[in-house]
Amino acid sequence: MKVFALGGYGKVGFAAIKLLAQSDLVTEIAIAGRSLERAEKAATEIGAAEVGAKVIALHADGTDEQELTSLLAGYDIIINAAYDGTVLPAIRAAIRTGTHYCDANVVNEQTLQPATASAAEEAGITAIVATGVSPCISNLMGVHVARQLEEVEQLQIGRADIYNFQSGRELTPRQWLKDPKESLAALQEFRPYIAWMLKRVQDDGIRTVRVYRDGRWVDTDPIGIGLEVPLPQGGTVTAYPYVSGDPLFGCLSPNLSKVLPVEMIFSPFPLQHRDLLRELALRVLGGEIDSETATDSFYDTVESDPHRWLTLPDVRIPTSKMWVRAVGRKEGRAARYSCWFTAPMWNVGGYFLTSVALAVAVRKVLRGETRVRGVVAAETAFEPLPFLDEAAALMADSLPDGRMIGESFEWLA
Repeated sequence: MKVFALGGYGKVGFAAIKLLAQSDLVTEIAIAGRSLERAEKAATEIGAAEVGAKVIALHADGTDEQELTSLLAGYDIIINAAYDGTVLPAIRAAIRTGTHYCDANVVNEQTLQPATASAAEEAGITAIVATGVSPCISNLMGVHVARQLEEVEQLQIGRADIYNFQSGRELTPRQWLKDPKESLAALQEFRPYIAWMLKRVQDDGIRTVRVYRDGRWVDTDPIGIGLEVPLPQGGTVTAYPYVSGDPLFGCLSPNLSKVLPVEMIFSPFPLQHRDLLRELALRVLGGEIDSETATDSFYDTVESDPHRWLTLPDVRIPTSKMWVRAVGRKEGRAARYSCWFTAPMWNVGGYFLTSVALAVAVRKVLRGETRVRGVVAAETAFEPLPFLDEAAALMADSLPDGRMIGESFEWLA
């Protein structure tokens, strides 16, 4: 089957194409984008690495619906790994040619025009949007945990990593460096992310989480009182997020639980950093300082004595870099079900995991494993565990035990 990859030479697209080229299901891949030179280079590299791979390069303007329509003739699916501005033109071109569609853009079906979604359904195509770590992987985990309970009060997503969205690098609890000077240099790289998170605190305040206490569900402030979070090796530990709000990028469908899902951002840093960041977030919430002052204070404090602030303690209990939890009832009793990224997943970068999710979605659509038509998110089109198992299989070198997620069930009363 034939794949048209718009932006197939970028960080996400190139890795996804390399994975797809290994499949006997795929007979041709066209790497397309505004830079024909980059497309040709990527095609040559993949074609040389994959015996029998049929990879070609094409020039294409992802914002030009007419041009895309003419190029898509004969292709079974278009992958869009280009920027967000190409989403609507690419989907419209896919509708006109009857071509399935899958993208890795930060767009969900609610943000697309209803007429476009309706037209995709009428054309009989499956258009999967926002395939990646969030909302694709996180949503599938959310659907899975929600199904383990009979009545879901709330879905909660936790993260303990920070990103550099330009380079794709991330810092996780396991990746923190041992040398204070190296740690300080790494910390500087992620300043925009921390500033962005503290700005969310300032602009949006906090969202409460639902916990079971004294025989009833109550809403509590996770930043103020802390929250039990699952540990990769089993058990839980109390941790304090510094951001609590609506899920980023539309993660976790609101109709899976009684109250809206909530996302909490935890610091992946050593304990003294976590406490400092939480203290500053509380001051922002209290109106004492703004987010810019809080960011400056965080960095000024750490830089004033890096050996004190950046030296790792003898005992560390790193949490997972992402987990999803359903709290509610089963058999009439309060319960919660959690799933989290296993420890080897901490070494899998967010961009690569997005590439893996994109490749899995494309493979499933090409194999006819979804009958859903229209513009949909991954959790509407795919079963969670088979999708996650296939993703783990594509990451075999990164996951020695073959496990992408760990799980636990707990009675709360």
